[in-house]
Amino acid sequence: MPLPAAGLELFGVALETASSDELRAAAKEAGVVPIREAGEDDWFDIYDSSAVLPGTTRLYLGFVKQNQRFAFAEYEFTGLNPTQMLHNLSAKYGEAEVSRGRFMSDRSYRWQADGIEISLSSDWQNYRSRLSYIEPANLATLRAERSSPVQEEPLETVVSVY
Repeated sequence: MPLPAAGLELFGVALETASSDELRAAAKEAGVVPIREAGEDDWFDIYDSSAVLPGTTRLYLGFVKQNQRFAFAEYEFTGLNPTQMLHNLSAKYGEAEVSRGRFMSDRSYRWQADGIEISLSSDWQNYRSRLSYIEPANLATLRAERSSPVQEEPLETVVSVY
């Protein structure tokens, strides 16, 4: 049985209403180490997450530029088989929607909870797994901001799903 909406918090901050300032402060207080925070030319923050979620190397946080609202969070795991994470997510959010990829072992898992999309997927090309939390409307706004004529740089492969 899925747990209540409190599971949609990251570092004690509700994702669907999170602002960049409060989520950044909570992440740092929890022990993530900032590598780079988004500025005028950057579209997401990068943190070393190894101290807060074993098996991960990075946490990426993205915010809409115009209002600094949460758009996505993505943990990056080394390797392609985060079996325990899949078990934990299934216990918390229920049965996942499974999408099969090109190869037999290529799968991604998705859950929906209180307006947030949660996914666990494999990035075969980079030998990584990714756990993502997405606020769809804000992510669409972030994408639109990124595709403005002023921004010419392509989105880094980090958030390749987006």
